[in-house]
Amino acid sequence: MTVRHYRSGDETLIQSLFKKTFDQEMTFSTWKWKFIDNPKQKQPFILVYEENGHILGHISLWVTEAFINGEKKKIGLRVDTMVDPDARGKGIYKKLNTSLIEEADQAGIDFLYGFPAPKAKELFLRYTGGTHMTDMPRWMYVQKPLSLLASKFKPLKLLQPLDQLYTRIRQSKQVESDYEIRTIHQCDETFDQLAELAKHQSHAMIVRDSQYLNWRFFDHPAKDYVMQGLYREDELQGYVVTHQAQGAFHNGLIIDWLAIEEAIWPHLLHHAMNELHQTDVIQTWALPHTTAAKALKAKGFVHKDSPMPLVGKEIAGHAAELNDAEKWFITPGDVDSF
Repeated sequence: MTVRHYRSGDETLIQSLFKKTFDQEMTFSTWKWKFIDNPKQKQPFILVYEENGHILGHISLWVTEAFINGEKKKIGLRVDTMVDPDARGKGIYKKLNTSLIEEADQAGIDFLYGFPAPKAKELFLRYTGGTHMTDMPRWMYVQKPLSLLASKFKPLKLLQPLDQLYTRIRQSKQVESDYEIRTIHQCDETFDQLAELAKHQSHAMIVRDSQYLNWRFFDHPAKDYVMQGLYREDELQGYVVTHQAQGAFHNGLIIDWLAIEEAIWPHLLHHAMNELHQTDVIQTWALPHTTAAKALKAKGFVHKDSPMPLVGKEIAGHAAELNDAEKWFITPGDVDSF
């Protein structure tokens, strides 16, 4: 029994373990996008716990770059940590996390972060000495209250047509400005420039350059995103990424957004809401200290709840100041599940 690095061919057993652990399918295309196609890492950062030819545990990082005080550093998002339900109680989770910290240090990664489930959070903090930084605030704007209620109380479906009147009353009016909105189908070097111009807006934030954005949003094998760029005199001022999901209700999501100055955020939000105008609700994440949160609050979004823990771990004493959530700019796009 041992913890070792991923080897080509392990993916079949990893997918089987994922299904057994989470009762969900992960297609090969999604696995490949997440671990092979990531342009910011040369090889998959995956560790497995193997016993008698069987993979009983798995831990991995989504390695990328972040601006830390304006300088590029390597950070890792913890994803798909799992232990075979039939093998729990053997200390596998602890061994995986111990190995992860050692390997991340050797790889020159400055900081690990993640959004674990409650039990996984407890174990992560216990075995790594990590920090529970905060619980991510979820912001919500209700566009069709009767449709939302009808998803829980079926008789209210008869009243859903009244939502159209409610929507017209609250409709986001066009704001006169010098900005032009464009649908983006592929990010170019202007997004590299935008990332550089915006890098000091937060102490710590993912490097949202064209290489990262194209992989994250245009190469995703299972989800469709809409990206809009805001321009002034042909110069990119910011962008916003949205996604729609149909379940019990029609959910609109602001997945990611970035602007070079405070005055641009309300314009990005306006266009995102126009794109999502047919959804029952619009939701996103934003830490309270950010300009994004200020724009959401001004537009009538409410802080619904904070369901997702954010944890962090500095590596070998590096970047300990990043354990403070107020140092960060984070959106749902910084998570692999959105």
